[in-house]
Amino acid sequence: MNYQNAEYSREGGIGSSHKAVSYACRPSPSASGEYLPENLVPGWRTMHHTCLDSTNFEARRLVFAGVREKCIIVADAQTEGQCRHNQLWESPAGKGVWASYMLPVSAPLENLPQSTLVFAVAVREGVYKATGVSLAVKWPNDLLGDGKKCSGLLVETTGIDERSGAEMLILGAGVNHAQEEHDFPEYLRAGATSLSILANGKQFCRKEILRCVACAIERWFVLWERVGFSPIRSEWLAVNCTIGKAVVLPEGYGYSHGVACDLEDNGALKVLTDDGAVLLIDSGEVRHC
Repeated sequence: MNYQNAEYSREGGIGSSHKAVSYACRPSPSASGEYLPENLVPGWRTMHHTCLDSTNFEARRLVFAGVREKCIIVADAQTEGQCRHNQLWESPAGKGVWASYMLPVSAPLENLPQSTLVFAVAVREGVYKATGVSLAVKWPNDLLGDGKKCSGLLVETTGIDERSGAEMLILGAGVNHAQEEHDFPEYLRAGATSLSILANGKQFCRKEILRCVACAIERWFVLWERVGFSPIRSEWLAVNCTIGKAVVLPEGYGYSHGVACDLEDNGALKVLTDDGAVLLIDSGEVRHC
């Protein structure tokens, strides 16, 4: 199973265009209005930056500098927030929770693509516990509210740590939480939303969202490592918005459209075409019709 063309990728190294590792994490006061302490979440080290190119880029730099602990990299704003197909995620200061979670996991290599779905279930639960806003999971890893994108997720692996035998995952999550409609660029307004919009203008605490998401990540990934994918699949099916929908398929499957009808035990999406063919989509992105 391979989500290389979606939001899952295996990184072999850092290109020369990436900046050197920086541990100067304490930011000056910013539009976010709050400083996030290093001990924000028990068991995790929080690194708070006023502005980064990308929290995932910073997490990669830390991993390749030898950091192996659970860390939360938070930026008030990003200049190169990562999204699918090398597109940028709009990340203005004070408008969202822009964070990457560094997590060592012990799982067979062939199961690692499932981490995208584990992460989606975890972020969805954490956001709900922190805000009461119920988002739906779109395969494989977007979180939607009222059919619009509220959160995008990006999972990357960085290789096995020889000392522990664990794979270091970088779990990037951009959650729109404070935008009003006019805050989105015009080209995004039809398809983007925020927690505040979904809650009729209510504002939420970024610290609480980070805390609840980190705790949910830990809970779901531990369950995945100990028990396997079955409970994640059950939860995903309960909170998804893709099954039963007509979808546009990625290239390479011989069909352009179908109806999503199930989630396979390995995390692939089962799609039924108009002529009765059954496809298992294990890479790329599907779009709801």
